[in-house]
Amino acid sequence: MSTDMQVPVRQDAAGIRLDVDRFLSLFRLIGCDTLTAIAAEIGLNVRQVRRVRNGGVIGEVFMARTVAALQRHADRLAEFGHEPPTLDDLFTVTTTPAD
Repeated sequence: MSTDMQVPVRQDAAGIRLDVDRFLSLFRLIGCDTLTAIAAEIGLNVRQVRRVRNGGVIGEVFMARTVAALQRHADRLAEFGHEPPTLDDLFTVTTTPAD
């Protein structure tokens, strides 16, 4: 593709951000103290989890598997006074790229 055909990147592009602190806290409550354990519980590789934790692009598979993993542990979360999170509890739609 020639350079004159490239589409400029929009600076106001929407994205999705993970509430990293809540994400890590909830997984600690169910016994997942490392990114490796979290990745195994979600069913993804640790590299994907690390990328998202560090502000990378979040896909629907990561979102769905995260919420489903925590819902499987609803009883354990309830022991600590937490409900299983929804998408809105863990993920936020933003209108500017992550810093």
